[in-house]
Amino acid sequence: MARALIVLLALLVAVPARGDVGPQAIETYLERGQKLFADQEYAGAIQALAPVTRDARATRAQRLRALELIALAEFIRGDQGAARATFERILDIDPGYQLRDTSGSPKIRGFFDELKKAIIPNYDAHAGADLEHAAPTAGTAGKPLEIEVRATRGNVFELVMGSRRRGELSYRMSVLSPRGGGRWHGRLLPEPSSKPYELEYYVEARDAGGAAIARIAGPDQPLEIALAAGGPEAKRPWYAKWYVVAGTAVIAAGVTGLAIASTRGPDPGTLPPGSVIVTP
Repeated sequence: MARALIVLLALLVAVPARGDVGPQAIETYLERGQKLFADQEYAGAIQALAPVTRDARATRAQRLRALELIALAEFIRGDQGAARATFERILDIDPGYQLRDTSGSPKIRGFFDELKKAIIPNYDAHAGADLEHAAPTAGTAGKPLEIEVRATRGNVFELVMGSRRRGELSYRMSVLSPRGGGRWHGRLLPEPSSKPYELEYYVEARDAGGAAIARIAGPDQPLEIALAAGGPEAKRPWYAKWYVVAGTAVIAAGVTGLAIASTRGPDPGTLPPGSVIVTP
């Protein structure tokens, strides 16, 4: 019995507590898989990234990143069956997913487009669009940010933009205005804040039927703008605003006046019968 207890204690010490591992630790595994993929160690990349796709602690964006790298590695290795199954998992999570592959390989792009056409109704790979956008690098809370997007290819019917403060769950959607020549303009008005924060956003092009045909970033991997503190109501705390200070001064003066009046007796008044009686 004693020997069994010693073995059990040793096992408990050896196993790390899963509660101490969060999304940041998953990033370590993603970086390892990314490096193996960049080094053309595709089998090792698949092995390193596979646990991320099954880990309940991984965010939706982390799972999508891992799945795309796995699918690309499988395709490059010639295992199109496995690549198809992995790409299908991606489209199950996000039917509007846009590949983040930077290789520009027409074979990979064609394979993915054919798969989307087979899975997603009314999908047309040739109806996509190409977008250009110079992202702002910084801004100030409470002050508008101008957003410019240019559609260089495709029949774009509408451009929408989702924005949110980092940490919020949902995006606020707004529609960009066409300016001619494939150019679209939008304006973000970040909420005032007494502290700096990160504003997240993405842009999505849609066809006449409302289907997404192109994106800049995405809901799971948005662009970020670092905002400095600002805004008319954010620079001073509520207790430092002029009307609060003035009101406090008036109250203090009133209390002082009552204290003086209570010590010297009634003063003449303006209301009948001509005096005000102050009781202690």
